[in-house]
Amino acid sequence: MMEVPITRTETPVDEPITMINAFTVPIEESEAFLPLWEENAEIMARQPGFIRARLHRSMIDDAELRFVNVAQWESGRQLEEALSRPEWHESAQRLLNDPGLHITARPSIYEVIVDLLPSRVGSDEPATI
Repeated sequence: MMEVPITRTETPVDEPITMINAFTVPIEESEAFLPLWEENAEIMARQPGFIRARLHRSMIDDAELRFVNVAQWESGRQLEEALSRPEWHESAQRLLNDPGLHITARPSIYEVIVDLLPSRVGSDEPATI
């Protein structure tokens, strides 16, 4: 079987970044996907610079993007270092190359440009920071 390539985005910045990875996973493969994703996420959670990861699951059965991972890192450089670790690469390959799963991953790196907070009607406090 041919190995699925892992998409990587170079992020050599010292600023905080958010990595968002949207996964196409057939609904009947969802339960098999979760433990493999969790194994991979636990490797990342032990790396320097990792802040948080949240995996979202669509509540709509026929959603193309069944799962969306949103992970925050202290810097792009620390994410790059974590992605270069052999144990992460091996775990990612187990996830992407599992013969029982038909997964497509769409990772990308983002920076926050607007942070919207609840509006304070009648207040002098700004709604965005």
